[in-house]
Amino acid sequence: MLMNYVESLENKLQLIRNQFESMLGKPITGYELAELWCEEEKEWSEWMDIPLFLSSGEEVISISWQKFNELAIEKGRTLPFSLSGSTVRWLSEGVSNVEPAIGKIISSISIGRGEMSVEDREIEIWTRLLIGFDGGEVLEVFNALDESGIVFHTNPVSGETIKCI
Repeated sequence: MLMNYVESLENKLQLIRNQFESMLGKPITGYELAELWCEEEKEWSEWMDIPLFLSSGEEVISISWQKFNELAIEKGRTLPFSLSGSTVRWLSEGVSNVEPAIGKIISSISIGRGEMSVEDREIEIWTRLLIGFDGGEVLEVFNALDESGIVFHTNPVSGETIKCI
């Protein structure tokens, strides 16, 4: 089964509530991120088109952004497309943008407004998934132009947000 992406703000709010509700109050216990073998360069390269797999105990959730505004969150290790023909390895430690989240208790999930404009006209676009922790830190999984980006914040995040749970 492939990931189902949603675009509207209302659908994102509902998706976040449905998928994260059971993880609220629980610690992050692990993660996995993909790297793709690039034959031409003869090296591994991060592959952020593949979801972040975030674990809390036995529960795993897949988080992925695509295009300019589409979010998918699925229970389990779910992919947006087949990996057949690709050489992939999975990193489960040492990723500096995710590693600080390990052991943190999830206290809230919010969505944040991104920044986008066309010809001096600002466009409303909600492209930041904000996973808040008891200590005030935030793991942000954001749309990085047709793939996911990840940053761990130790200070409050700026910008407009809507608390989902």
